[in-house]
Amino acid sequence: MSKRPGTASMLCAVVIIAAPLAASAHAFPTTATPAVGSTIRTAPTEVLINFTEAVEPKFSRITVTDAQGARVDDGQVHLQQGDTHLAVGLKPLAPGRYEVSWHVTATDTHHTQGTFAFTVAP
Repeated sequence: MSKRPGTASMLCAVVIIAAPLAASAHAFPTTATPAVGSTIRTAPTEVLINFTEAVEPKFSRITVTDAQGARVDDGQVHLQQGDTHLAVGLKPLAPGRYEVSWHVTATDTHHTQGTFAFTVAP
């Protein structure tokens, strides 16, 4: 049986490089209102996302678009209920599907982003 020289070295290098990345914190959503993938009967007046760690609102954003891609948020991202809850107000929403895109910078300067949708029932 022959061994490839360097395979063990490459594996060790991957582990050494990946270990600090796994240990570094990032702000990820834990809950959202409206809930991810939900169908609601009453149109919300804001989107609120709770993150696993503190976020910096000056360097974070939440945008909400309708099915045609038009923005329906008011563009005023702000902290609510502490430094892990980021919110944005909404214009009056008609029934339909809405997509929420978020990009946050945690107070430790790490960036995360994602999207989810919710539906306002007729």
